[in-house]
Amino acid sequence: MSDVALAPAVVDFRRAFLVNLASSIGGVATRFLLGLLLARLLLPAELGLYAVAATLFGITQLLRDVGLSAYLQREPELTAQRFSACLGLMASTTVVATLALLVLAEPLARQFAQPGLAALLQVMALGLLPSAFGSVMAALQVRELAAARIAFVSRIGTLGHAVVALFLSVQGYGALGLAWAQVANVCICGLAYACLPSGRNWWPSWRGWGEVLRFGLRALLVNLLNGLNGAFPDLWLGRFGSAHLVGLLGRAQAVVGLLQAVFGHALSFGALPMLARQHANCQSLEPALRHATALLTGLGWPLLALTVAHREALLGLLYGPAWVDCTPAVLPLALMTALGLVFAQLNAALAAIGRPELAALPIGVTLAARLVLGAALFDGSLLSFAWALFGAAAVALPVQLWLAARHLDQSPRALAAALGGSLLATLAVLAVPLVFVPIAWLAAMRWSRHPLLDEALQLMRRRMTSRK
Repeated sequence: MSDVALAPAVVDFRRAFLVNLASSIGGVATRFLLGLLLARLLLPAELGLYAVAATLFGITQLLRDVGLSAYLQREPELTAQRFSACLGLMASTTVVATLALLVLAEPLARQFAQPGLAALLQVMALGLLPSAFGSVMAALQVRELAAARIAFVSRIGTLGHAVVALFLSVQGYGALGLAWAQVANVCICGLAYACLPSGRNWWPSWRGWGEVLRFGLRALLVNLLNGLNGAFPDLWLGRFGSAHLVGLLGRAQAVVGLLQAVFGHALSFGALPMLARQHANCQSLEPALRHATALLTGLGWPLLALTVAHREALLGLLYGPAWVDCTPAVLPLALMTALGLVFAQLNAALAAIGRPELAALPIGVTLAARLVLGAALFDGSLLSFAWALFGAAAVALPVQLWLAARHLDQSPRALAAALGGSLLATLAVLAVPLVFVPIAWLAAMRWSRHPLLDEALQLMRRRMTSRK
């Protein structure tokens, strides 16, 4: 077998960012609109049941992946032999994961006291095979920063998911209809990726797994802890609360996390391969990390503040009176999201320097704190659980600061300097009536010389130049 490296293509990163940003906005808008419609077609308990199933399915996908996506994105010399080893490993783990999910569906349903959960898991297990192929293809596209291809696949997958979900919901399938929509999504994406040129030999190999697993298992530890951390709210409330509370939490998270879903995904696009190349060229990652943090918080913090200030009217307008009970959870969830924006690139940066396992430390601390604070503070109400989630994020903050300073040369003072303008913009938008918010935000951006303003101006100039 040839051992020639499969080198990533030379790309225009700014162009890739713009394409990915446009795709993110369109995709999030479609999913958000779908969420609005489903909130009026389904009960909170039905959405909550699907959320629990989707969480368990997501953990299964993480175990199936065994860190291969991160390996494919980061590996400097992705030879044909290494790629074939990745395919063989992915094929094996997919078979095991599919059988395991089918066998464990009933026991998991009994554990969560949700009889309908088993059928959802059995349906979603059918999507593991096409999602495995899609995962490999997506990692290769990210490696090459092929934003247009990713946007195309994401667009048709999201559209197919929305059509199937709405049709089956109207027909009365409830949460089961959403499970079939998830399967439709991964199948459509898999078929779309199959139509794209790859230029690679897709014959799997059962040799050479050792080198892949040495990196992949370290990345898997982080991904698994991260997945468990993200799954914790739905699993905890599904086990000790109710599906109704899971549904309410999901709507509150959707409102709070809307901005991060758009711009966080766009700014993290290609972060791992780009940072890995900088590290391979002996360049410091600190300036890029500081810049990304300033961009995310400069937009994210003011919008989170406005979401909290107008949470009752916003939730009533978007979801209707059936969901007003999730209003109290918005404040602690917004504070938790604000902390998360500060270290949004930490995991990618640690993987880029070849130490992905270090990211397990703050994630593990967060997960442990969620378990302790959840048991101590949860009194059956959504508000108490939301404050437990924020408390866990605050507990992990010192660990994140230490990792950034120790391994990425990002001192707390440099981080504070990057956040100063964002904090000023947040205070500015809260100090004025809603109609004057854009003016106050722009004034704060200009006065603090925030890099977000310069970045926006560069993108506008680029757009105007491209039209000429």
